[in-house]
Amino acid sequence: MARSLRQRWFDGFIHAAVSRPWQVLLVFALLAAGGMALASRLEFRGSFVELLPQGAREVQDLTRVSQKAGGDGYLVIVAKGDTPERLKAYAAELKLRLEVLPEVRYVEHSYDVEFFRRNGLLLLPVEKLAGLRADLEARVRYERMRANPFFVDLGATPAPPDFDAIARKHAPDAPMKEYLANADGTEVYLMIKPSGTAGDLGFARRFVELAMGTGRALAAERFPSVALEATGNFQSRIEEDAVMQGDLGRAGLLSALIAVGLILLATRRIAALAVVGLPVLVGLLLTFGIAWLVIGHLNVVTGFLVAILIGLGIEYGVHLCMRYWEERQTRSSRDALAAAVRGTFGGALTSAVTNAAAFLVLLLAQFHAFNQFGFLAGLGVLLAVLAAYAMGPSLLAIAERLRPARADAAPAAEGSATVEAGPGREWKRWPTSVIAALALAVVGFAVFSVAVAPRLGFETDMRKLKGDSPSSRLDDHVTEQLGQPLNPAIFLVEDLKQVGQVEEVIAEVKRRNGADSVFLRSASLTDLVPSDLKRREEELAGLRTLFQGLPSEMHEDARLKEFEQMVAAKPYGLDALPVEARRRFEATDGKGMFLLLFPSVSNYDTDDLKRWAAQIDQVVEGTKARGIDMAVLDSNRIAARIFALVRADGPLILWSAAGVVFFVILLSLRSFKRALLVTGPLFLGMTCLAGGMYLFDVQLNFINAVVLPNLLAIAVDNSVHLFHRYEEEGPGSLGKVVRHTGLAAVVATLSNAAGYGALLVANHQGLRSIGQIALLGVVCTFLGTTVFFPAMLALLERWKARKAVTVEEGAVVRSLELGVAGADSESPGERKSA
Repeated sequence: MARSLRQRWFDGFIHAAVSRPWQVLLVFALLAAGGMALASRLEFRGSFVELLPQGAREVQDLTRVSQKAGGDGYLVIVAKGDTPERLKAYAAELKLRLEVLPEVRYVEHSYDVEFFRRNGLLLLPVEKLAGLRADLEARVRYERMRANPFFVDLGATPAPPDFDAIARKHAPDAPMKEYLANADGTEVYLMIKPSGTAGDLGFARRFVELAMGTGRALAAERFPSVALEATGNFQSRIEEDAVMQGDLGRAGLLSALIAVGLILLATRRIAALAVVGLPVLVGLLLTFGIAWLVIGHLNVVTGFLVAILIGLGIEYGVHLCMRYWEERQTRSSRDALAAAVRGTFGGALTSAVTNAAAFLVLLLAQFHAFNQFGFLAGLGVLLAVLAAYAMGPSLLAIAERLRPARADAAPAAEGSATVEAGPGREWKRWPTSVIAALALAVVGFAVFSVAVAPRLGFETDMRKLKGDSPSSRLDDHVTEQLGQPLNPAIFLVEDLKQVGQVEEVIAEVKRRNGADSVFLRSASLTDLVPSDLKRREEELAGLRTLFQGLPSEMHEDARLKEFEQMVAAKPYGLDALPVEARRRFEATDGKGMFLLLFPSVSNYDTDDLKRWAAQIDQVVEGTKARGIDMAVLDSNRIAARIFALVRADGPLILWSAAGVVFFVILLSLRSFKRALLVTGPLFLGMTCLAGGMYLFDVQLNFINAVVLPNLLAIAVDNSVHLFHRYEEEGPGSLGKVVRHTGLAAVVATLSNAAGYGALLVANHQGLRSIGQIALLGVVCTFLGTTVFFPAMLALLERWKARKAVTVEEGAVVRSLELGVAGADSESPGERKSA
C-alpha cells in the first residue's frame, strides 16, 4: 500500500513536471526572489571577534571596555616628505582640525614633557631618590672641601661624580616622548582615538575617510610636500575586509565559471547549464536568505560558503541530467525522465542527507563560527538537492520542447513499457593484475600517510593567515620606531587604588613566570602621579636642607639649579596632569580607569599568544581574588581563545562526522556489510590526506580546520552513487557503471574541487589555505571513492565468480565421482539388467 502511494505520488510529480513545467518554475522564481531580497541585507564581518558568541567573556569585556574607552584601538596617520620642523607644524595643525570632529575623541602627537621634567623627582622611585641624595651629598662635601683654602688633594680619595654625571645617572626620564616621531624626525605620527569601534565597518570607513581627507586637505593648502599613510586597528580592519570580500567575490565567480565549463565539457549541451545551474542559484538564494533571518551576517569562516555550495550543489543536477540523456538514447522523454529520477534520487538524497549530517555535526563545536558554518552548509546542501529534483525535471521537459534530443516512438499501450531495445555493449575488461595494482597503490599511499601524519604541524603564525598588507607593514615599522606595540591590552578598573593593586598582581605574575613571562611593561596614571608621599617627602626635605647650606657661588652651577627647581616642586593630583597625558587612562564617562599592558612577544605567533592569554588569565584570577571586577580588552586574547576552541573541537568534530556519515549510510543501505563497503574507501581516502599535506607542505590552522569534517561528506557522494547504480544494474555492469555514473562522479568531484580550489586565487592567506587543504582532500578522497572503490568491487566480483566456478567444477567432479563409485558397486546381475 505504501509503495503504491509512493508510486502514485511519483507519477503525479513526473506528470506535473512534464505537463506544467512553467508553473513549477514560477513557484521557485517567487521563492528565489524572496530569498534574494533577504540575502541582499547580509553583511560581511571579517573581525575575529565575530567568531565567538556574544556571550563569551572575552567579547563581553571587549564591549564593556570599548564603551568606556570610546573605541578600540587607534587610527595612526604617518606624515612624511618634508623637513622635521614643517612636519611638526603640520601635525600640530592637523591635530587641532581633527579634534573638532565628532568622530574623533582625541589625537595624540605631542606631550607636555616639561611638566614631567619639573616634577621628575616626585615620580622617581623612593629607592632611586635616596641614591640621588647620597650622590649629591658626596659631591657637595667634595665641593666644600675644595673650597677650603687649606685643602690639598693628594689623590688618595677618588672624586665623586660631578653634577653632570649625577644628572645623567638620576635625572628621571619623562614617561613619554615630546613628539611621536621616528629618531631623525623625518616621520611624525598622529594616533587618533575614535568615538566608535573597528568592528562597525560603516563607522570605520567613514572615520578613516574623514581623517585622511582632512589630512590631505591641510597638506594641499599649506604643506604640499607632505605625504600621508595610515595604519592601526581601523585601517588594518578595513584593508583586511576589502581583501577578503574581493577574494570571496573572485572565488565565487571563478567557481561558477569552472562549473559552467565542466558542465559543458561533460554534457556538451547548453541546456545542461540551466538544468544544473538554476537549482543551484535558487538553493543559494534561499540559504542566504535564511542566513539573514537566523544570523544576520557572514564571517571569515562562513563567507566562503558561496563557492563551496556551488561546487556541492551542481553535482545533483549533473547526475540527474547525465542519467537522463543516457536513458534518452533508448526511451521516450517521459520514460527517460522517470528512469533518471528513479535511478538517481535515492543516491542523491542519501548523499545530501549524509552531507548535511556531517555539516550539522559542527553544531556540537564550542567555536561559534563552526556552529554557523555547519548550520548554513547543512541547510544549503538540503535545499540544493530539493531544488535540483523539484526544478530539474521541469527544466529537462522544457529543454525537450525547445530542442528534442530525439524523436519519440509511437505511444505505447497504457501500462506497457516504452523501452527501446538497443544492442548491448561489451565493456572493456581490465586485467585483474592492473586493477589489483591500482588498489594496492592507494593502500600503499594510505600507509605512507599514516607514517608521516605525526610530522604534520598546526600553523601558529597569525601573519601568515592574515597575509601581507600595506597597513600591516606600516604597523610593524611604526612599532619599531616607537619601541612598543600600537595596541596593548587594556584593563578597566574603578579607581587609582585598584590600578595600583592590579600592577602588584602583574608584577607577581611576572615573577612567577620568570624567563617565560611575556609582559614587557605596564602604563597607568600611577606612573604620572606621585605616590608614597611620606617617604618621598623625607628624602626631598633632606635634599632641600642640603641645597640651603651650599655656598652662594655653587648655586651658579646649571645642573645644580635644575636639581633645586625639581626639589622645590610640590606634590600634585590627577587634576594637575596635562590633559593629553591623562585622557588615554580615563573612561569617557569619568567612571573608571585604564591600565595598559604591553607584550614582550610577537602578536602573530599563536604559541606566544597562548602564553600571553594564559598569563592575562592569571592576572584576572589574581585581581578577582582581591575583589576587583576587572574587564580586559585585548584582541590577542580573543585570538588565543579561538585557537584553543579550534584545537579542542577538532578531534571531536572529525570523529563525530565520521560516525554520522557511517550511520546515515547504514540507515540508507540497511546493511552493516554494505555500509562498510561504501564508507571504507572514503575513510581510506581521508587517510591519504595526511600524505598529501606532507608532500605539499600544507598545514592546518584555525580557519581551514573546518574543511576536514566536510571532506567526509563531500567525498561519500561518489561511493553512494556508484554503489546505487551498481546494485541497479547488477553483476557484470561495472564497466557501464564506471563509464556513466563514474563520469558523472568525476564531473561532481571536479566541481567540488572548483568550489574550494577557487579560493587558491585569494590574497588572504587564511582563505587560500582553505583552498589548498580542500583541494588536496578532494583529490585524496577521490582516490578512495572513485579509484579504489570500483577496483575493489571488480576484484570482489571476479573473486565471487571464480569461487562460483570452482564450486560448480567441484560439484561436477563430485557428481562424476559418485557416478563412478555407483557403477563399481553394482553387481554383475544389476549391470546386466541395466
